[in-house]
Amino acid sequence: MARTLGSWWIKDGIDGRRIEAQGFASLLDSLAGFDWTQDHGDGGVLEKDFVETANYTEKVDTVDAVMMSSHGNPNGFSVSNGSVTTADTIRFGKGDLEVFATHACKLLEHTGANPVGRWCGAFDRLHYMCGFHNSSYSGGGQNARGTYFAMYAAYLKAVFPFMAAYPIREAWKMANVVVEGSNVEWAYLRATAPGADTYNEMLTTSEPVDPVTNRTFWTAHGSC
Repeated sequence: MARTLGSWWIKDGIDGRRIEAQGFASLLDSLAGFDWTQDHGDGGVLEKDFVETANYTEKVDTVDAVMMSSHGNPNGFSVSNGSVTTADTIRFGKGDLEVFATHACKLLEHTGANPVGRWCGAFDRLHYMCGFHNSSYSGGGQNARGTYFAMYAAYLKAVFPFMAAYPIREAWKMANVVVEGSNVEWAYLRATAPGADTYNEMLTTSEPVDPVTNRTFWTAHGSC
């Protein structure tokens, strides 16, 4: 069964945000074993697709990996009908989702006053949240962010077997080093567990083992 992909985007006047999200899913969709099944933009980016809602299946959890373009802050990101925040009931991975990547500014800010652990509650069986420690940018040289993420995470190795394979965390870092300035800091938060070590996890056509029992959470951020 193919690994499924989703793209969510709010342009807010900048078409590059759509290009970023769709670029990730589109490139992987060109590979055997991946299938782009969800694409939602602007008014179609709804809170209920991210927040647990009675008698409804959150669309974000019907795919394995998501790229989302939206505004953000340390405690949440924007959707068309409001925002999704750490105060909401979020259970990423309760269905299928393993990778949630977004350029929403400061979503994974990690400081002594505001540790990134505030997002741990959003992990049901999610493996990775990929984002930024501070502000990121869009609408110019960043349009290819999603394409580069997909390229380093899976595409290059699949098309050119002699190429190196990169873990998800490295692929996210490398993609943003290409498109952002050194003042921007990439970041990730990941869950890991005995028998489900996500440190070197790659985005492949095979379903990974989910970190569920005796989990620990790890974060990193650095200059692009």
